Amino acid sequence: MFFFFGSILFMVLIRALSIGADNIKNDFIRKLPSHLIFGIVAKDIGYNSWYFSGDNFKSIVLGNIVAPRKVLLVDTNFTHTNTINLTGFEGTEIYKGSSLIVDSGSIYLMDGLKPTIFKGLLSNMHLNQQIQTPYFTSSVPTNDGLFVLRYINSRQENVLAKTKDRLGRLQPTNLLEKQVDGVFCTDGVMIKVPGSQKMIYVYYYRNQFLCTDSNLNLLYKGKTIDTVSQAQIKVEKITSTGETTMSAPPFYVNKLASANSRHLFVQSALRANNETGYMTKDVSMIDVYAIADGKYQFSFYLPDFRGFKVRDFKVYGQSLYALYDHYLYKYQLNF
Repeated sequence: MFFFFGSILFMVLIRALSIGADNIKNDFIRKLPSHLIFGIVAKDIGYNSWYFSGDNFKSIVLGNIVAPRKVLLVDTNFTHTNTINLTGFEGTEIYKGSSLIVDSGSIYLMDGLKPTIFKGLLSNMHLNQQIQTPYFTSSVPTNDGLFVLRYINSRQENVLAKTKDRLGRLQPTNLLEKQVDGVFCTDGVMIKVPGSQKMIYVYYYRNQFLCTDSNLNLLYKGKTIDTVSQAQIKVEKITSTGETTMSAPPFYVNKLASANSRHLFVQSALRANNETGYMTKDVSMIDVYAIADGKYQFSFYLPDFRGFKVRDFKVYGQSLYALYDHYLYKYQLNF
């Protein structure tokens, strides 16, 4: 009987703690004007292994995390799809963690573990150029044919650098600011702003993003609207391997990010003071900032679709595309 009531008390305590966590106020307010977006069309794309690689104005291009050489083209009206296999370097092993990026008529297969970058034309899906690089964890092509890379240096800290030439030699920067360990605390997403020379790096675990030019000269430091300025993570070193790992689940501030020529879109993990658990239970919160100066503009919600939460989104022009498990959804932006 004691264990029975003890179990009930334990479950009640856990429930109370979860309710308390759900009602934490984060000391900021969201502007939530209506009619900012409206849904257009959804499409079942078969698998949840597809991810956004880019667009070619007529189609959305998706890569596949399981099959790195597969490409899915979905026309912007969602009426036609076409699955294509990349050709070139057929005898070369490609790691499953590689990423496919489409930019300015070219297609890049970024393999930071090999490490190398394969390049070809989007028009024929043929990779005919191999670019050697140092090991990297993230990469974005720039307009001058070079790359911005994020890599881990000899001090085991994340560094942003630009390649100086086609031999992969780097010009490192000190843009990323260490708060805890230098790797996890500086983790984030790197974005190229379409139609400009600007790059944006959004931190996952703090309320900050960096805007630079394509040579990684800092233009400004922006802040997301929440108040979490210090990364709230716990790390520990594995004695047997010397590797550093997370010792507790991380406290996310920003989950995903994308940009068009005018705005930065950041999926926030935090609820505002003017939101309730009921309001945010079945949606994802997207905060919008001006590319010009990083100032907060307003926010909107992406509703869950068929029980699935948004797992990725990208903005191309005035359209926002979202992935929900194995569904692709198109929204129109009204701003």
